[in-house]
Amino acid sequence: MSLTRQQSAYTFASASGGQTYLFDIIVDSQGAQSVRNIRGPRGLITDSVTSLPSSVLDDIDAARSTVSVWNTEGSVDSGSLVFTGQTYRDAVIAPGVLNNTNYRVVYTPPDGVVIRTENQTTTGFRAVVGTAYGTVPLPKTVPYSVLTTTAAGSSSGGTLTFVFADSGIKQVTFATAFATADYRVVLTPNGFFDARVINQLTTGFQIQLGYTLLAAETVTVGYDVFV
Repeated sequence: MSLTRQQSAYTFASASGGQTYLFDIIVDSQGAQSVRNIRGPRGLITDSVTSLPSSVLDDIDAARSTVSVWNTEGSVDSGSLVFTGQTYRDAVIAPGVLNNTNYRVVYTPPDGVVIRTENQTTTGFRAVVGTAYGTVPLPKTVPYSVLTTTAAGSSSGGTLTFVFADSGIKQVTFATAFATADYRVVLTPNGFFDARVINQLTTGFQIQLGYTLLAAETVTVGYDVFV
């Protein structure tokens, strides 16, 4: 049997004047979007969409932007690494999943330990901790997800390089403002240091390092945005 995805459908609701409107955003196998099946209080709307309230039209535009974000970034691989006293573990990615090394790895350790990614290739990477982690009788299992963007320069993910002149803060500005500031940002620093999100707005956010760089020092922080 040969199974291929032909399209995905996302159904949204928009309220205006005490009435609820439903509509579907359809994404085909090539990523093209279309708006279909707009339903109002009296059923399916088959005439021009210009008859819709302006707020509903705005919500349709916002939904299209949101679906674009959902479809430009996603997890292409995942798994778990078990530490029993090592300072690093190597992960394997199945051949053919990736065609470049422009990906980020997000870890979910059980105790918040900082893990960085080294030796990235299209078929694997190394997860490194600062000191020996876990023991044979008490192993530490760390789930991970490999994230990649399908659109170069996507506003939903990227990497920032910090230098001393940045004073520990860098700005991320979205190409198109989101409909809400209620989104989640996952940060992946390239070293054993903290970074956090501040000033989160619909137009973007800032990343703040948890320590001060030396004059000649540079570090990078990957970020991924989920709506």
